[in-house]
Amino acid sequence: MIYFDNAATTFPKMKSLYRDTMTLYEKFGTNFSRNHCPESLQLSNIFSNLKENIKKIFSVPSSFEVIINSSATFSANEILRGLDFSNIKNIYISPFEHNSIYRVLKDIEKNNNFNIETIPFDNFQLKKDELILNFMSKKPDLIICTHASNVFGNIIPIEEIFSLGKKYNSINILDGAQTGGVLDFSTITPLSDFIIFAGHKNLYGPSGIGGYIYNKSIHLNPLLHGGTGIKSEEINMPKDIPEKFQAGSPNTLGIIGLYLSTKELLEIGIENICKKKYENFNFLYETLENYDYDLKILSPKENNIGIISLTSCNHTPQEIEKLLNTYDIAVRVGLHCAPLAHIHMNTISSGGTIRMSIGYFNSSSDFEILDDTLNEIL
Repeated sequence: MIYFDNAATTFPKMKSLYRDTMTLYEKFGTNFSRNHCPESLQLSNIFSNLKENIKKIFSVPSSFEVIINSSATFSANEILRGLDFSNIKNIYISPFEHNSIYRVLKDIEKNNNFNIETIPFDNFQLKKDELILNFMSKKPDLIICTHASNVFGNIIPIEEIFSLGKKYNSINILDGAQTGGVLDFSTITPLSDFIIFAGHKNLYGPSGIGGYIYNKSIHLNPLLHGGTGIKSEEINMPKDIPEKFQAGSPNTLGIIGLYLSTKELLEIGIENICKKKYENFNFLYETLENYDYDLKILSPKENNIGIISLTSCNHTPQEIEKLLNTYDIAVRVGLHCAPLAHIHMNTISSGGTIRMSIGYFNSSSDFEILDDTLNEIL
């Protein structure tokens, strides 16, 4: 299979994940934090090392905590449903937000009184002067912004937006699902109060594990309540962090897998991952440019995380996907769980877009095969 759907989930994963996960699971597949047997303590060390890896990848300061859970979607729900909305009146979001953010906000809105404002963009360009005026008119209490669009790949100027928001003491939430493991966070994390990440995307881990980075100075209620392994005599969830957000048995297999993948990612080096991804992105972009008589590229070539959305003059996105599938080339078409982005870029009426997204493991032969295939089907 030629795989161009890495924005959904990266494939293949790091070699160590396939090679070593079950070996470690057989040795240490206990329920850590519930007893003190040697195997449980070893697993606790793996969990601690995973969190240290996440801190390195996201440049996490000591005043922040890493929370591990089941997914980026769970993280978005826990953060947004755990905040106190009594003092949150104006919420700003980008026009590129995923439904894991927007649907949660709209559900919370049913029982709360706040405004949802859209950060102004001209296609992919932030309209900074207009945003400054908007913030002056309606003070930002909460800003939620994806780091890069999962549809078009454009990287959002987070530093500009979040630094402006902090002048008004805004709470800043960054959806880093597409960018963790690729971009440098050293100047972004200090401006963020929460950073959401997905284990199965550019961290090259398994599905079913993710989490968020949390500024502990902000009060947050847990989404789940249950056993934590500590202070069991108390009726309420403990106030200790991270235990407050760790109800129930953890995903041991996922923790081992994500630990191995992040360990290998750091050994390769994020800068090397990024360099290879951009080489692959340029290969893909240049290949698709050869078919401009039928394919219209909508994604920017600069400041792109590695995602290209396009439409066809002569075929629907679904027809293109079906044709590519016959050659064992995997892409994704439609709205990609981000209808706001398609509304912003006027691609709803065309049935969405054809999305091709590259990863670290794509090879030059993938692009040669794609080129031959497009030459045949278009």
